[in-house]
Amino acid sequence: MDGEMNVIFVTAIFLLPSTAGAFSAKWDHFTFTQEWPQTACLMGKAEHKKCNIPNYINSFIIHGLWPSSGKTEGPKNCSSVHFDMNKIKNLTNELQHAWPNIYSNTAPNDFWKHEWNTHGTCALSLNTTGTEYLFFRKTLDLMKIYNASRFLSKMNITPNDTTPYVTKTIESVLQKKLGVVPNLQCYRYKLGKRQTYLLAEIRICMDKQFKLIECLNDDSTLYWSRRSQTQSCSRGKIYFPEIKRS
Repeated sequence: MDGEMNVIFVTAIFLLPSTAGAFSAKWDHFTFTQEWPQTACLMGKAEHKKCNIPNYINSFIIHGLWPSSGKTEGPKNCSSVHFDMNKIKNLTNELQHAWPNIYSNTAPNDFWKHEWNTHGTCALSLNTTGTEYLFFRKTLDLMKIYNASRFLSKMNITPNDTTPYVTKTIESVLQKKLGVVPNLQCYRYKLGKRQTYLLAEIRICMDKQFKLIECLNDDSTLYWSRRSQTQSCSRGKIYFPEIKRS
């Protein structure tokens, strides 16, 4: 009996390192982020990435579900539970449609691997996101509920290269649907001789029970991913670019 207990004790010690980081990570809410694929392509081009938006993609796609913590950036890379594609293999079709990797010069699974290692490992302390499978399953389910393209198209806000939209108009439409104001991120893009702002991302904040909450204006998580490329959309006019196929 003593020998069995020693084996169990030693095994437990070896298991601790893989989850300790996840349970000690300090965060208090999620940031659920959707990105507009055409703007993501333009940002990727600036990073020397080749973009290919599949023909079946005509709406916002998932960027990620990020454990967030107010004014401090992070947490990130919280655990050594490494990404394993086999654990989400039966989600592949859904992921390719709602959460595709549109950069063709990277491996198909790179985007999911990055999001899991960077953000998913920080959500292991919750029963709803406590495994790789549950994290991706939950994120896909959130997209079904909060798909921004569905909300906007019902109010005739659709991609248009020539006519800009007023930021406040888009915010108001989303607020009516969500009950909270999301954070809109824009990409500063030079069109001819003038600077324009393209809608890049829509970020929705929610607590750990996935109840929607207001995003704080000074929440650093709203800016962490592409800080050098995106910024909160101005209160003026922004463009919602049409998707271009390669």
